[in-house]
Amino acid sequence: MPQLKNQQIVARQVERIVRQLTSLSTLPAVVADLLGKINEGPADPALLIERIQADPALTAKVLMMAHQEGVQFTNGPAIAEAVAKLPLPLLREAVISVKVFQIQDSEEADDKRLLPRKQMALHSLATGCCAGLIAERVLEPDQRQTAYLAGLLHDIGKFALDEVMPKSFAKMVDQACSSQSGLTEIEQQHLGLDHAVLGKRLAQKWCLPEAITSAIWLHHCDAQTLSADLPDIQIARVVALANQMVRQAGLGQSGSYDLLDDIDELSGLLSISPTQLTQISDQLTETIQDKNKVLGLQGAQDASGYYTMIHQTATDLAQDNRKLSAASQDYLALSGQAELIDDFLNQVDENTSALEIAEAMAGCWQKHCRSGLTGVYVVGDSTEPYIELAVMDRRGHLDVRTLHMPDGMPPVPEAFRTYACVLPIADGAKWLTEQLEGDFNPRLLKMAPLRMADEVVGVLVFEAFTAEESDGEKNALPLSCKVAASAIAMAQAAGKHERLAERFVQVMSTLRQTRAELARQQTLAGLAEMAAGAAHELNNPLAVISGRAQLLADSEADENKKQMLSQIQERTGEISQIVSDLLAFARPTDPEKRSVSAEELLTKAIEMTCRQCGLGSMEIEIGGDAKQLGVSVDMHQITQSLSFVLANALQSYKGGSGPVWVDCSQLPDENTVSVAITDAGCGMDAATTANACQPFFSACAAGRRRGMGLAHAQRLLLLNGGDLKLTSEPSKGTTITVTLPKV
Repeated sequence: MPQLKNQQIVARQVERIVRQLTSLSTLPAVVADLLGKINEGPADPALLIERIQADPALTAKVLMMAHQEGVQFTNGPAIAEAVAKLPLPLLREAVISVKVFQIQDSEEADDKRLLPRKQMALHSLATGCCAGLIAERVLEPDQRQTAYLAGLLHDIGKFALDEVMPKSFAKMVDQACSSQSGLTEIEQQHLGLDHAVLGKRLAQKWCLPEAITSAIWLHHCDAQTLSADLPDIQIARVVALANQMVRQAGLGQSGSYDLLDDIDELSGLLSISPTQLTQISDQLTETIQDKNKVLGLQGAQDASGYYTMIHQTATDLAQDNRKLSAASQDYLALSGQAELIDDFLNQVDENTSALEIAEAMAGCWQKHCRSGLTGVYVVGDSTEPYIELAVMDRRGHLDVRTLHMPDGMPPVPEAFRTYACVLPIADGAKWLTEQLEGDFNPRLLKMAPLRMADEVVGVLVFEAFTAEESDGEKNALPLSCKVAASAIAMAQAAGKHERLAERFVQVMSTLRQTRAELARQQTLAGLAEMAAGAAHELNNPLAVISGRAQLLADSEADENKKQMLSQIQERTGEISQIVSDLLAFARPTDPEKRSVSAEELLTKAIEMTCRQCGLGSMEIEIGGDAKQLGVSVDMHQITQSLSFVLANALQSYKGGSGPVWVDCSQLPDENTVSVAITDAGCGMDAATTANACQPFFSACAAGRRRGMGLAHAQRLLLLNGGDLKLTSEPSKGTTITVTLPKV
């Protein structure tokens, strides 16, 4: 339970930080090129459109600005229509306001990252292009541009995480790579939510079109389990298929290293034939080559051009500002301070969270009531041991602080259950003043409930300087507090529905994984029964053939015939061994588990492998914490399973005995030990990797191997509560990661 509470706190903090972003970062060459086109004078709209809609950061910024300016699209959102309807100065403002990624770092610095920003940009661009090509075949004309934009922006949550917490994001990518997992799984472990949810929240904050927002949110979901009646479900499916095809084609990097979803299943839902998939893949390669030239993703990201264009743009803006300054003098006398409620309502909309409403209320109250330190906290789950207080200090600096509630102390003072008015802070709220930091006078602090009907949804705390405000009990609750309470209550209700929907999608994703695992277990069980039946039927005939061949050979004088009978006996012996292997796979004994160290298991497995392969020794290096890590397994079965894996590693070399590397570690869940066995042999292609653990499968020529080693290893591991995962690349080697239950 404490871990869940901490994860909830982390999730809220990450979401709050991400939602403060006003734009994503782009590469310096992209901004420099675009500013050059704008500053040259009347720009060619086609060139502007081509560059903007090839970059996720610029596309998101232009769509957000189009919403702010009230642009009405004719047939769905389109960058071409936005560029045509937005004034050039606003477009220039959009380009300038977009941040630039690593403008002071060298190209090598980005390339050294496990997930370079250029590769992320290329993956997003390729997904957008692929979604557009798919949409041409399955969507109506007015939905095709939306599908392209949704594909281009599907990973904005990932870009945002890289912006606000680059070191943590890099560690999560590294963990996804080392464990061969999807990045969303690792994000859920560390943050309590993933980049798809964060991307959706960011899209809502920026008021991106709903179809694009849904695709950002749902592109990792199991498309088959989602209802076909969901709004814009086809666009979400198009983006999901495009994402998988781009990962399969190796265009850019996504940060996920799990196995790809079934592309045939996705394409079937969209009624796309294999021939059409091939055509789309061919078109995509040509399209990306052209787009790469537009964005300059293949060249070095030299920031000097960016600085030059920023200097020129600043000069142009200075001239514009002088003109605007002269014009603004005429309107200065007409500008006055808006009323608190008007100011407050102008800062919130249907996508504003409850905490952001609290921030807006704190700022507006301090501004219009001329208070000192001002804070607002939202009353959430009464069982939570903390509150989040949005605080505006005397200097007008906004901060959000997490304050801990004393045991047994309700977040709402008892006085507010009777009075709906402004009151001095009572002794019952002393815990709040003790945890507040900053310049304030506790004797001047007042409190007011943000009350919706009979329910208090928040509390306003402010430092009152005027004598009027000191007459607490005589002051009726201000109308602004009631308006703020209504806004918070609606935001809380909307947030609850959002979380329920997200939880539902998460459950659906888990259901997909469970369904796939069940199908695999059922297949293995069926094969095991078939193998047991075949072995039983073959044993008796083989015994008869072997015995008769022996008798005939003993009485045969002709050496040629005697040799042929001997060969028959040898071959029946080989068949008998195959039958024994089938029986061992089909009906292994129940495991007798005991505590044993990973080092002892590996030592015995190496000895067994050397005996079976006829080697005096093998070239192997064991790293990690093998001595310290203990597991609870059947020692004989797991030794045999590890021996199968080691033998597979040796067979990847031509007649060699290694080298093989072993790394032992404890996984983050603290209940599992990982043993990663790596070779630098011939490796396997994707098709071989996908089928390597299937019984009777072998990539070697017919008659050389039975294809039972890894299948038998996995069956023994599953019996002991473990598993194995395999990753490989032709000519570079293979890594098989065995997981075992920790003691």
